[in-house]
Amino acid sequence: MAIESLRELCTAMDTAAKATWQRIEFGRLPGRRFDEASVTDNLLFTLQSQVPGLLTYQSNQVKERDSGADWEWWIGDDQAGWICLRIQAKRVYEDNTYRMLKHPGAGEDTFQYDTLIKGCDPDQARYAFHVFYNGWPEGTFEEGTYWAPPARWNACPGLSSYRDCRHAEPRHYGCSIISSFAVKELSDSDIAGPAAARFRVQKYLSAAVPWSYAFGFPPWDPKREEERWHPRLDRGDWVDRVHGTLEVLSRRGGASGARDASGHLGNIPIDRDQRTFELPPYVEAMRSSTPGRFEPASEDEAPVAPQTVIVERKPKKRARKRN
Repeated sequence: MAIESLRELCTAMDTAAKATWQRIEFGRLPGRRFDEASVTDNLLFTLQSQVPGLLTYQSNQVKERDSGADWEWWIGDDQAGWICLRIQAKRVYEDNTYRMLKHPGAGEDTFQYDTLIKGCDPDQARYAFHVFYNGWPEGTFEEGTYWAPPARWNACPGLSSYRDCRHAEPRHYGCSIISSFAVKELSDSDIAGPAAARFRVQKYLSAAVPWSYAFGFPPWDPKREEERWHPRLDRGDWVDRVHGTLEVLSRRGGASGARDASGHLGNIPIDRDQRTFELPPYVEAMRSSTPGRFEPASEDEAPVAPQTVIVERKPKKRARKRN
């Protein structure tokens, strides 16, 4: 199976991000708590139920500690090649920090994000990202908004503020994405400092965007008014669009660079030969099995993360030949 519409996936991701915000906000009540695993399970189930053709798999025979990843995305098709994202998820805590960024890594790795980064190579179109689960009551940081000033607002390619932006709203940051290289740089820069300063929300949000933006930063167009995604988002080679966006988010300016490049993502230098054209055995086995829980038949089929999501592009229709 393959997905019909990239726009449909991005819209579903925005809806899921707002639901995550509500879930995390609710979790601040006494006696309520949602960990990253339960939020991730809910997110991926929601996406699969809303996006026809999206494949998600869960496996019990995976140790997250070995790869540092909570889940993987595999994006592309057999002709265009495949791009891999390994995701580490962290939730915000009641002290408005991502305190579990201090989680130790595997083996000799100091932190979990070191393990995640070590297992990825952008030169092979394998990217390491963090997704932060956010949620707090309106007015927590500034009256009349869910946003967290003075964090930088990167969601508007038209450079509007969080109050005026028509591309996103603060609760789209219920699931925010940031390169793990940026996370490491931000965390290690204050490694001896107190947790309240080292892991504070505003520090990381300033380098993050809504997670749907990983599949194509919405181009700025003053004529489309309230429309979330540009009508041309699904046209052309969207594998190139995703690849270009991830390159910018990872290595060519981060969140602010992606915003500035949103109108010309097709011109971002990418190397299609870096992509994977021979999928790992566990991904191939998943593609030929029923979506849902997946149990490996051998060690070769053991996934590297507890959850795997396959976003396969639907084959283009060939034009009929005229006699």
